[in-house]
Amino acid sequence: MTQQNLIEVRDLAVEFVTGEQVNRVVDGISFDIRKGETLALVGESGSGKSVTAHSILRLLPYPLAHHPSGTIVYQGKDLLQQTEKSLQRIRGDRIAMIFQEPMTSLNPLHSIE
Repeated sequence: MTQQNLIEVRDLAVEFVTGEQVNRVVDGISFDIRKGETLALVGESGSGKSVTAHSILRLLPYPLAHHPSGTIVYQGKDLLQQTEKSLQRIRGDRIAMIFQEPMTSLNPLHSIE
């Protein structure tokens, strides 16, 4: 598989800072997503599934959220280190996400392909 067809998440951690309190909500998750592949993140409510998915596209409430460790590599570049402008070229065009409420994200008159 070529680099452009792969997202590599390695040792990703996510923390939220509120005042003096730091809450680690994802700790050391790693996985790959290949082009055309479906990946299911399964776990209890509050286990970090949505936070992990939002991290890939950097859609968390930064700077309250931060990543003390880990990388998210796409096309040889760590998405956690990219500028907002660079991410805008990727979001929706190269990497997309269907949010938890599909009726607000999907139009039944259009295919997702």
